[in-house]
Amino acid sequence: MKVQLKALACAAIACTATLAAAQQSSVTIFGVLDVGMQRIKNGSKSLNLESIDGLQTSRIGFRGQENLGNGLSASFHLEGAIGPDVGAGGDWRRRATVSLASKDAGELRLGRDYTPTFWNISKFNAFGTNGVGAASNLVYGFDGASGTAKTVIRSDNSIGYFLPEGLGGVYGQAMVAAGEGSTGRYVGARIGYAGAGLDVALGVSSTDNTLAGDKFKVINLGGSYSIGPLKLLGLYHVSKQTTREQKNYVFGAHYAVGSGIIRASYVNAHSRNSANGEDYTGKLIALGYVHNLSKRTSLYATASQVDNSKTGRFLIPGGSAIIAGQDSSGLEAGIYHSF
Repeated sequence: MKVQLKALACAAIACTATLAAAQQSSVTIFGVLDVGMQRIKNGSKSLNLESIDGLQTSRIGFRGQENLGNGLSASFHLEGAIGPDVGAGGDWRRRATVSLASKDAGELRLGRDYTPTFWNISKFNAFGTNGVGAASNLVYGFDGASGTAKTVIRSDNSIGYFLPEGLGGVYGQAMVAAGEGSTGRYVGARIGYAGAGLDVALGVSSTDNTLAGDKFKVINLGGSYSIGPLKLLGLYHVSKQTTREQKNYVFGAHYAVGSGIIRASYVNAHSRNSANGEDYTGKLIALGYVHNLSKRTSLYATASQVDNSKTGRFLIPGGSAIIAGQDSSGLEAGIYHSF
């Protein structure tokens, strides 16, 4: 009888331990504060201001994961932008998702999330999508305006699928979003490969951008290659909607020097509109340096210049408007801290 009771007790303990392991969960609070100074000159007008997000976007977020056992997990991610210069913030519009993932089958993710084509813009640019040197100043939509469609960066009401890890370096995602409200129906996908210092990805998307059914279409191909302290980056990006088309070529590099990274970028933008004969170009050159005081704190400085053709109107956001043919330039320096 004692032997039986002992065996039952051991079985109960084992079941309890298994259940506890299967239901392990964690919640993390994270964020970024990035504040600096900018001087922007658009045409003949200059503006000095305290700026934010020169290296990365200031944010605060919560993320958590629960282990469901048998390789399954559930997770959530809530992330909102904040303005540390004025104490602004308070929503979750950067990302708000809930996920169910399998190590073998991949991840299903629902909510407001980044679109597949955005990741190529962000990942394969020397300055990402932040600051006066960002390629997105010329790449987003048309004339560098992300408001062309509400799905250039993120999409509401999305259902996303991500390939599992362990596919020999192959990664990818697909997303669909219902056309609720003014967002418009979205369909997009991205497939890539990363290994041996090489990372390359192709992205495509289509958005019903207006009630009339106009399609805002994007295709981009980006890549990077690392060898020693040098990382080379490149992107080809095309946006189309009815009679408008914009093509972008982006080349950049990172070079690690001690505790810092030198960053350089060249962006070429060519915009056309067959309806009115518009045909113009803009070029951005940027050079910057990031000095890492620790894994969480950095100092940075960037200088950039946008040169337009006679009818071009590309600019660095944040300053005055320009008239066709005027140029734009920017200087900034700041402090970045993550937690």
